[in-house]
Formats: sequence, C-alpha cells, structure tokens
Amino acid sequence: MIEPSRIGRGVAAPATAGALLLLLVGTCLTGCSTYVERHRLLRDDLAGGDFDAALEVIDEGAKGHDRLLNLLESGLVLHYADRWRESNAVFEEAELLAADLYTRSISQAALSLITNDAAIDYRAKPHEMALVPYFRALNYVYLGERTGALVEARKAEIRLREWMGAAESARASGEADPVLENNAFLHYLRGMIHEWGGETNEAFLAYRHAALAYADAAGLLATDTPPWLGADLLRTGRRLGFDAELDALGRQLPGLLPDSQADPGETGEVVLFLETGYAPYRESNELDLPIFANDDFHDDYDAWALALHGRYLHGWGGYGGKIAYWLRIAVPEFVDVPPLVAGARVSSGTVGGQARTVRVEDVAGRAARRFEADQDNVLLKTIARGLVKFAAQEKAEDKSKLVGLLTNLLGAATERADTRAWLTLPHGICMSRLSLPPGVYDLRVDLVDGHGRSVGEEVVAGVRVRAGDWIFLSRRVF
Repeated sequence: MIEPSRIGRGVAAPATAGALLLLLVGTCLTGCSTYVERHRLLRDDLAGGDFDAALEVIDEGAKGHDRLLNLLESGLVLHYADRWRESNAVFEEAELLAADLYTRSISQAALSLITNDAAIDYRAKPHEMALVPYFRALNYVYLGERTGALVEARKAEIRLREWMGAAESARASGEADPVLENNAFLHYLRGMIHEWGGETNEAFLAYRHAALAYADAAGLLATDTPPWLGADLLRTGRRLGFDAELDALGRQLPGLLPDSQADPGETGEVVLFLETGYAPYRESNELDLPIFANDDFHDDYDAWALALHGRYLHGWGGYGGKIAYWLRIAVPEFVDVPPLVAGARVSSGTVGGQARTVRVEDVAGRAARRFEADQDNVLLKTIARGLVKFAAQEKAEDKSKLVGLLTNLLGAATERADTRAWLTLPHGICMSRLSLPPGVYDLRVDLVDGHGRSVGEEVVAGVRVRAGDWIFLSRRVF
C-alpha cells in the first residue's frame, strides 16, 4: 500500500481518479451478485423443508437489480411452504414488476456498456413467467378458491395469445421457433381448470391449442402429448356438439382422439403434478480474442464487433499479423444437470387405480433453446462492450499510464457474464391422472429413474375424491 505521505502533488489527480475507479469497481462487483453461488445455499434448506431458512438466504442476497428474481424465488418457496396466499401476493408483485421493467431500460443499458449485463435489472424470460400462472392457480386450488384459479387460467390465455401473436411475424420472417412461441403445458393446465370450473367451451379450445402445441414441439422438447388429452377433447367436444371440429382435428393429428368415449360413471378425476430437479444454470466463462496491429476499424464498433465475433466462431489462425492486444470478455455457459428422478408410478391401492407419470413440461429444454436463440446477440453485445472498454483504456493511456492501467483493471474487474435465471424452478414437470370412485385414498408415488428403477417413495395421504369433481395435487422432488 502507498503511504499518503509519499504521494507527491504531481500524482494527486491520478490517485484521485484511481480511487474513484476502484470505488466503481467495488460498486459493480457488489451489484454483480454471485447468484448461482447463492442459489446453491438454498438447496439443503429446500430439500430439508426448512423454507424459512431458504427465504432468509433469498432476502439476504437480494440486490436492486435482482428484485424480480428475489420475488419469483420467494413466491415459489412460499408456495412450497404452503403459505399460498402470501405466495400469490408476492407473485402478483413480480408480474407487475416484470411488466414495468420492459418500459424502462435506456439508462441501465448505457451502464451495462461500461460494466456488464448484471448491472441492469433482470428481465425474466417468457418460459419463466409462463409458470407463474401454474403456481398461482395451484395456490388458489389449495385455498379452495375456484374463482381465483379460473382467473389465472384466463390470464394464461391472454399471455399465450400475446406470444402467439408475436409468433406470426416470426413465421413470416422464417425465424419461428414453435417451442419459444407457445407453451403446450400452459394450454393443457388452463383446459383442465376451465373444465373443473364448468367452462366447457373454454376448456375445449384450450385442449385443442394444447394438442397442436404438443405436436409442434415433438422432437424438440423432452415431452409427450398427455395420453388423456384425446379423451378430454372428445368429451368436451361432444358435450358442445363440435363434431365438425373434432373430425378436422382428427385428420390434422391422426391417432390423437380415441375411437370411443368411455363412460366415466360416478368417478372423480385426480391430477398429480410431479416437479423434479432444478432448472439449468449458467456459469461465467472468460476468454480472450485477439486484436491485430493491422486492425483498422476506426470508430466503427459494429464492424469491429462483427469481425471479432467471426474470430470467436471460426478461429483466427488465417488472419496473420501481429497481435496488439488480447480482448478479455466473459460469456455465459449453459449447464444442465438432469435430475435422478425421471417420473413415478402412482397407485391408489385399488383395482385399475394405477398410472405412470408423463413428462408434460420440459423447463430445461425451453431454457436451452432460449439460451441458444439469445447467444449471438449476447456475444455481440459482450464484444462491443469489451471494445468500448478497450477504447477507453487507449484514450486514458494517452493522458496517463496510471489512469490507463486503472481503466484496464476496471474493465477486467467488471467483465462478468450475466448468469442470472430463476433457478429454483424445476427441471421438468411430470403428470399422472387417475379416475377414482368417491372415497378417501392414500396415493403411493413410487419415484423412478430414467430406466424405470425405483429410487424412492412418497405417500400423498387423505386424498378425498368426489364424483364429478377434479382434485389437483403437486409434489416437488428437490
């Protein structure tokens, strides 16, 4: 450390500038919260059912730019803690904040060009916000508030319409991605809730959207069309007299509709959602790109960024020339750790009361496709930011070697990839359905791995089934 008494007048100004730069470094690094590391602290608390401790970890690590993530994480932990009304209040605040964040970004975008993307407010991805109505609807179900669950189903429909409307322009430009445009699981969920709430027409339309969306995602996501969906369509369609619509759907999706409609008799429908594992996370991966002595892009940063983007993708062995500078950048790396539990066998202990779960939502697959779709833009922006820092260092060195050095240190210290995401989400959601006579049941849930081998067991006790009613249940395997 330099003692104050040894600082001469000639270096007083650079030292002050250096102090300011180091203060900015500290501020930026504080803002760039190690979100992935913080999330790892939650896992033991969640697995052990210590939800109060998990909420403390979330609150202690929350920063201004992570406000939306803090709300989403808290809402989900409160859901698992059976604090359903509090969970819905927090999720509602998250939805309002998410909408507001898309209206204010200019000043923060400018800041991100001299620090990193974590210096701006986190804006949740569509596949993340799509699951908020799922958790909120379940909260209302558990509270016994059917009207609230139906409101969430209608809100989900509005959100899906917005996405599908935006997808029309993407299709026209040839940039459509059926996985990112739509969400089959959300359609199917709202279909079941509408039918449970006596809204048959809305249920049929939602089921039809779900069938088409699952077909579009075939081979792109690790999901299967739920085997009950065809019977749901046939039942609601015939109830409404939609024979022509059913015939058209049968031609469009052969094999979807059953040949006949079974008489449900005096039974109730039990729906069990099984959420497994954790969503993928991101790590910050640092790398260097060469700036050659004969690079001459002047102030055309777009052209310069595109050139370095090409060097990142294709290498730079054929460029030749003397390397004048190594540009340090940090890009996110996608890390996916599949869970041990892949599904379950569910049994009510009665004849015919058994079912296997089906994977109805692939959270990890959607996250991977979103990451891939965004990666080019993220890389170009990261390179452009690195060039801005490089230019600032060059100009600073013209004035003072010390200021140039500190500017370079600032650029390196603040270069960190944005690794934020809603990480307490499950890796995927499986589902089973049982049609059972009225009564009270203890459901045995035999957890299995990808090879069908038993890896654990849970019991959902005291499930009361009423004729003609729907029972919605969910379990999370951390």
